[in-house]
Amino acid sequence: LLKDGMTRAPVVRFATAERASQLKFYLEDAINFDTLSVVFNKSSRFARLQNIQCSIAGKNLYIRFTCSTGDAMGMNMVSKGVQNVLDYLQNDFPDMDVIGISGNFCSNKKPAAVNWIEGRGKSVVCEAVITEDVVKKVLKTTVPALVELNMLKNLTGSAIAGALGGFNAHAANIVSAVFIATGQDPAQNIESSHCITMMEAVNDG
Repeated sequence: LLKDGMTRAPVVRFATAERASQLKFYLEDAINFDTLSVVFNKSSRFARLQNIQCSIAGKNLYIRFTCSTGDAMGMNMVSKGVQNVLDYLQNDFPDMDVIGISGNFCSNKKPAAVNWIEGRGKSVVCEAVITEDVVKKVLKTTVPALVELNMLKNLTGSAIAGALGGFNAHAANIVSAVFIATGQDPAQNIESSHCITMMEAVNDG
């Protein structure tokens, strides 16, 4: 497990871009983080704010909150924490108009570069060694052929297709199966299947 942080990103609007940028600077100032964390965390025993990332589009500010959620997927606890902070911000930014609790900078149930780069939920790495005997008898191929296929299909082919986090064969099948078996929301599979598959011959082939 490399990273573990669920996200929610509301969109808020101001009368001017200058005013929106003032909130951006406030939220990204390390001096304010501890206070914002206390406000965010107060509605949950498990949610713990990790960071806040902002992106501005004109007069609109998109605020991406990332927090740990214990063993839960945690969308409800993240949303409650976000609402706590939005309510708190009204004290110093009464002119802030909350357009939506989610402005899609989260970004859930959609392929998005922000999730491929920053991660959303649990980011993991794993490895396995498949013996030559299994490659030949079960997969009906050879180690050099399998390694070449991975490069030309999963890496090069995906690049030609303009894939967004899809440099793999069928990670989505595995993730969907786990989500369904454990009662998770299978629609979240979209960002959870961002994956890159690497292959190389080892142990003298």
